[in-house]
Amino acid sequence: MNEEPNFKRIFLDTHLTKECKQKLWDGDIDIYNLEELLFCTEREKKVYGDYLSAMREVYGPNYSEFPDDPEVWARVVGQGRTRRVYGIGSADLEYLVTGTSSSSTGSASLQAEYQQSQEEVQVMRTQMVDLEARLEEEINLLATRLDEERKAREEIQQQLQEFMKIWRPPSN
Repeated sequence: MNEEPNFKRIFLDTHLTKECKQKLWDGDIDIYNLEELLFCTEREKKVYGDYLSAMREVYGPNYSEFPDDPEVWARVVGQGRTRRVYGIGSADLEYLVTGTSSSSTGSASLQAEYQQSQEEVQVMRTQMVDLEARLEEEINLLATRLDEERKAREEIQQQLQEFMKIWRPPSN
């Protein structure tokens, strides 16, 4: 395989067994066939499998036609791991992928998250005030209806009493 080194190639060079590496670079096995690749540990096999799955999610079934994607690699390898990459050492993976230092994007992203949270809180407060106003309006409307019904019942009761006073049953 004569290609520029990339995260995938460096990872496989580092984590496949010696025999498997030889077969892979001789073209006897496929770089995308996880079952043919023999890793030194199951953890390494899982990481590479996660990377292939993530590439499939991003690029679809023909993901093998697309070049190595450093953003996908950073997302998969950077999850809870040390973020060291063989051949690159402890270099800032964020810088390698985006060209921006992780320390600068970290504080900026935290500030952005904080700002977004504050905006969401403000939206929720506004919604709560609106709901309280609607609830108060409904309570007042119900109180008015109950008062009208009570007055109507009292009026009917008074009319019934008046009727009973003047009503005389027919005599047989």
